Amino acid sequence: MSEYYGTHYWWDENDNEYTLCAKWLFEENYPEMPDYWHLIDLEIVLEETNAPALDISENSHVWASVLKDGPPSDLQEVDYV
Repeated sequence: MSEYYGTHYWWDENDNEYTLCAKWLFEENYPEMPDYWHLIDLEIVLEETNAPALDISENSHVWASVLKDGPPSDLQEVDYV
């Protein structure tokens, strides 16, 4: 399994922009099973001044949206687990 970091962007209903860093875990499976990506962490790395707090917990709509979008194309490998 390998861990990767990727950048995601989020805009709230007031068009405040948030830059998020997601940590993804890639699980390579057997030929008869598909490979799988797991979203394991999400953090805010940049937000507009005076932007309201953003809920990025595992049960939030932000987490669900990032999970639905999947890993971005500019992933950087972190380490090998």
